[in-house]
Amino acid sequence: MSLVVFFVLAALAAIAVAYPLLTPRVPAEPEARISDAQVEGAVQRLRRARKRGEPVSPGADRVCPACSAPYQPGDRFCVRCGQTLPEQGAAPTPAQAAVCPSCGAALREDDLFCARCGHRLPTPTGGGGLEEVQP
Repeated sequence: MSLVVFFVLAALAAIAVAYPLLTPRVPAEPEARISDAQVEGAVQRLRRARKRGEPVSPGADRVCPACSAPYQPGDRFCVRCGQTLPEQGAAPTPAQAAVCPSCGAALREDDLFCARCGHRLPTPTGGGGLEEVQP
């Protein structure tokens, strides 16, 4: 009987040693994919662009609050960690979005000319309507 107990205890000890060695290990925290030097370089490029008055890429503030992964407008969940993303405000519907009457390109509120075709755009008047700008 004591021989059976010995073999059972030896088998349990072997399992206790082998199990951690045979199971895949998942890192507690994902490794950084970019280096500190890359981050510093990006910060310096942004500072130079701001000094020159160049526009900074839109959407830079769209990062997951849990893991800091960037996300696209309209995303509801983070692709890296699955966290629910904050809403960035309702996207304008096509009826609300301003478009160029010449080529149909999307326009910003303060545009005077279309960026795609160069068409001169109507300017808002004090009465709330649109008035065509005469060349």
